[in-house]
Amino acid sequence: MIKNNTPDPYVTLWNRCEAWFLEHLQDCMNGDDFTEYQSFRHNADTHIRARSRLYQGEKLDRVMVHQYSLKAGRSGLVIFGYPRVEYAIPCFLLHIGGMPPARTLLILDLAPIDPALDMTPFQTVAAQQRAVLGLPETQVEWLQPVTSPHLLYCPLKPLEPEQFFATFTATIETWRSAYIEPAQHDTNAAAVQRRSAAIVELKRVLLRNDPAFPVFTRAFGQSMSDVFAEAAFGGNPGVTIAEAVEPLPVPGSWINKKLGVSWNADAQERIHEAPAFLRPIIRRIIEKEAVKEEITVVTLELVLRCEKKYRSGMEL
Repeated sequence: MIKNNTPDPYVTLWNRCEAWFLEHLQDCMNGDDFTEYQSFRHNADTHIRARSRLYQGEKLDRVMVHQYSLKAGRSGLVIFGYPRVEYAIPCFLLHIGGMPPARTLLILDLAPIDPALDMTPFQTVAAQQRAVLGLPETQVEWLQPVTSPHLLYCPLKPLEPEQFFATFTATIETWRSAYIEPAQHDTNAAAVQRRSAAIVELKRVLLRNDPAFPVFTRAFGQSMSDVFAEAAFGGNPGVTIAEAVEPLPVPGSWINKKLGVSWNADAQERIHEAPAFLRPIIRRIIEKEAVKEEITVVTLELVLRCEKKYRSGMEL
């Protein structure tokens, strides 16, 4: 667990959640056998850290438990759990963080990887906890193709993380008792291939679109961000960074003829660093800014100014 020597009061809660998770799943995976990656950056102005631990179990191919602390008031907990393809078990997805309690990000789901899975147990828990937490019915558009319709989502709105602990424990208990424990070994080739493809697609969607990774890249650098990405999306089946990253757009290919705005290569490349689902939105915002400023060619300088102006609305 991350040592609680930062001013963020929620690090204690993330440690509590992690400890409970490991204790409650001790029969499903070996909590004493794990691989760990850590990154620290400390200077007069920066005090950031991140740590990923990877676990395995008889029925679980990879469980990543990741904690990060970017600055005072900005920390979080991420847990991704993927089954072995011989078992029909939903994937566990959690990201809670942001700037709680006023602007809390929460994504929590048991993502089905097999059409034969009965998601009623999770549906019941999710409905109860959604009401308790006062969460909206709104889904995450870019996650909808690979997650369940019962996903719990707080889009950087007020949520006291302490209230989340009961939701967290109820979801873990459901994952273990309703899915992991009763799952039977299944080597049917068609079923295994179906589950494998579903896990690969889930990992690919997360890697291409998760807003966390551009934030981690800015905080820790590309090489360490790539290490965290491999921890989150490797395994069997896994997705490599090379497979998930889309090629850069051809320089000068972005032109909005209606607004009379074009883009230079550096500006295009900067936008390409954003998650795929955000790029069209970001382009529209910046092109409108260019029109307001009577700029006909979007430069990197304009992109960086817009980032500074709008980034607070996208903080993790």
